[in-house]
Amino acid sequence: MNAKLSTSGRITILLGKQQAETGQRISPRKLAEQAGIPKDFIYRLDAGRARHVDLDALTKLCIALHCQPQDIFVWEFKHDEPV
Repeated sequence: MNAKLSTSGRITILLGKQQAETGQRISPRKLAEQAGIPKDFIYRLDAGRARHVDLDALTKLCIALHCQPQDIFVWEFKHDEPV
């Protein structure tokens, strides 16, 4: 069994949900501004290319998105691959 932690596309999904609920469109750049974190951090997370995650930045991001870390991170299992 192979598993990995993924963030790919999760922020885009959360921004879409937030837009559906509030009617307000927020870009990743605007989200970074509101959260007080680097926009590159958001882009790397959303692309699934973050090598490490600053917990303070993650906290600020979750507050801005009104979400929990498990909404951003997904544990993906691949059962078809050998151990």
